[in-house]
Amino acid sequence: MVIARAAYATTAALRANERLLGAVCLCLGAVLYYVTMLDQGQLLGVIVGATAANQNYLHEFFHDGRHLGGVPCH
Repeated sequence: MVIARAAYATTAALRANERLLGAVCLCLGAVLYYVTMLDQGQLLGVIVGATAANQNYLHEFFHDGRHLGGVPCH
């Protein structure tokens, strides 16, 4: 009976870890999607300044990938 409780506690902890890992992966995936498909200089603008929006660094870096993914960008 004690072994069953310990096994259940371990299983419940693993499930919580798996949920946390899933949530982290989902958030990272959403950020990656935003950067590759939707960003027009706003994300780098926080770090670099107005130059990032004017030069569209991320847009130009992911330009062909956007078109390959079917996202119109002009």
